[in-house]
Amino acid sequence: MLSTAGVLSFLLVSPNVYAQKVIAGALFMNPIDGPAKLQALAANASNLPMTRLMLSFVRPDMLYIPGSKTLQYSNIGFPTSGDYGFAAVKEAVKKLQAGGIEVFLSMGGLNNNCFPYFYMKYSIAYFGMSDEYWKIYKYGNGSTTACTKDNNWCRACDLGVYAYDLSDLSVFPEPNNTSSFQNAQARVASQAKGNNVIWHPEIVGGAQYIDPADKTTVVTVPGSNLWSIQNRDPYQDFIYLAKDLGLNGVDLDYNEIWHADTFRSGSNSLGPFKLDQTVYKYSAIAYDIMKQIRLIYPTCLFSTTVSSVGAWQGNWWGGSLKGLWYYVNLWYPDLIRFITHDANAGGINVKSFDLSKNNAYYSCQDIIFDCNLGGQVQYFMSTYAQAGIWARTGYQVGQPSHPSPFNDSSHQLPLTQPDLKTILQGVSSSITLGGYVWELFKPKNDLPTGSKLQPNNLGVNSVIQQICSKTFPLSARCGGVIPVIAVASTTTKTSTQVTTSLNTTTATTATPMSITVTVSTTFQTSTRSTLTPPTFSTTTFSTEFLSSVYITPVPSTLTPSSFTITSNSTATLANVTTIDIPTTETILIIQAPSTNSSPIEEPTSTPTPTLTPTPSQATDDKPCSTFGEIICVDGISFECMLSPTTGTFIWVRFNLPGCGNVPPTQPPSTPSPLQVLLGRRVMLRDFKYVWMD
Repeated sequence: MLSTAGVLSFLLVSPNVYAQKVIAGALFMNPIDGPAKLQALAANASNLPMTRLMLSFVRPDMLYIPGSKTLQYSNIGFPTSGDYGFAAVKEAVKKLQAGGIEVFLSMGGLNNNCFPYFYMKYSIAYFGMSDEYWKIYKYGNGSTTACTKDNNWCRACDLGVYAYDLSDLSVFPEPNNTSSFQNAQARVASQAKGNNVIWHPEIVGGAQYIDPADKTTVVTVPGSNLWSIQNRDPYQDFIYLAKDLGLNGVDLDYNEIWHADTFRSGSNSLGPFKLDQTVYKYSAIAYDIMKQIRLIYPTCLFSTTVSSVGAWQGNWWGGSLKGLWYYVNLWYPDLIRFITHDANAGGINVKSFDLSKNNAYYSCQDIIFDCNLGGQVQYFMSTYAQAGIWARTGYQVGQPSHPSPFNDSSHQLPLTQPDLKTILQGVSSSITLGGYVWELFKPKNDLPTGSKLQPNNLGVNSVIQQICSKTFPLSARCGGVIPVIAVASTTTKTSTQVTTSLNTTTATTATPMSITVTVSTTFQTSTRSTLTPPTFSTTTFSTEFLSSVYITPVPSTLTPSSFTITSNSTATLANVTTIDIPTTETILIIQAPSTNSSPIEEPTSTPTPTLTPTPSQATDDKPCSTFGEIICVDGISFECMLSPTTGTFIWVRFNLPGCGNVPPTQPPSTPSPLQVLLGRRVMLRDFKYVWMD
């Protein structure tokens, strides 16, 4: 094996890897503003400070019939009507390519890698301590026995302020009913160097599956079984779809931690463990994709997006995919070479973000001073270099999704300028391979710094321009910007529906637009101090992106009587509204203004709601309209959250014994969701205000 210095020296002179210089930006697709964002990027393709666009995501249980030209069964986040966005995506792909941008479609993502029962039981709760155990405190009163299908296993897969229904989730299937996947399985088994290979083709969306450990619990598998009914291979259909859309490549974003923890092995029940079965599963999926590329679409590139700890050698104690790609490279080197070296190489993108400085959960390496983000990224990227795996660094804009902003925001590590400088100067692949940015329209979080708040991290243009300049120092493209779009939204208290309208603009200047919004709020003092004159409070926000939504809290001791909003832009503010929070607290939501200088055509339809939000007839008498509200119905407690499917407020069941434990006990150091929400930023996504992932 090459030494670290040898690997880095080799990377600097290799013509193959030099040709792979890429600045990749991910676009999270959703039916509300995803189409407009894609069209805005396509209209400004020649002025983007990047070379590759990653459309994120398509589900791994997709189905696509070649030549059908519809995304109906391979939804990537477009409105659900007509051809489900196929023609619009194909046209945008052509424009982007004409402007010098490669276009990839990524399979996976957070909710497409999660089986809530197994993730709760074997990833979060197994050792009685993890940085997500707060979910079991909140929804299970500290006990996994209260984590049931009624509360979607203590909301194990949830992220932020909204609740995933089982239908929103999926897992990567093993379609051994097809000869294409059988061939991939045979190839993996013939080269296996760990434990005996055990496949799990019975894990199909909608099926009833028995917990292999306790042999008793029966749970429903998340996802769709349509591919199975039609006897199709989703990974083959993935390539058929890429060909029909005219894409440059495909990306495999695999992160099934639940699978690694459920099927791990080891001589001691407390570890260390081996994740051989997950190495085999990932390799079979990748081999299947590799073969389909050769047979169906020989010019298609293949990339994979991987965990920051994926090449880290040493003992694995569960709860991550530590070492997964180290073993894939060790046992199946031809697979990694296809992705990183050969003619179809799209490269490896490392999600070197969502890291933590909370060493109560062994989150940081002892050699990293102060557990800073820059040092951790340098360390994890060095593990890929030591393993001989060419990989490009990942950068996240805005607020991280891990550790939880609800539970441990003070240990989050957002990207700041000192960290970016450390990474660009200390990771050699920044020059040879470029970088991967999540996500192009995530807002810069520039709220005031505090013990529980985010530091002043970087906006996407600052991040991506600096990465571009490091990788392509003489390119005029690096001076380009990500186009601006604005989303205007209205959330009402009289209905559970979130009504949304969309305005978009193309970039009209060479530099990011900065709009300052000043909020002057007049407060009438509370009844305890009726003789005190009214006070005034002014807060100022600045933003580069008009898609940002800002929230500011109104102190619980004061009652707002008026809001005055001014802006340094001649444009009109898109929307101002308030959301009431229990205990008389109010949140003012301010939508950034829209210039509307060159509108892009709006989507002609929106998804049809399919989820019934009311858990019982008794809750019909009290509509759910206030986020975070908790009620008691028939001795069962419910919390008001937002559905990612319908955009409606829904009651989410705690499933606690009686209502006396509401709100449930949490560790003393854990802030409540309300405490974390106040003064933080959210963004409209899929009809809802959510924490950015």
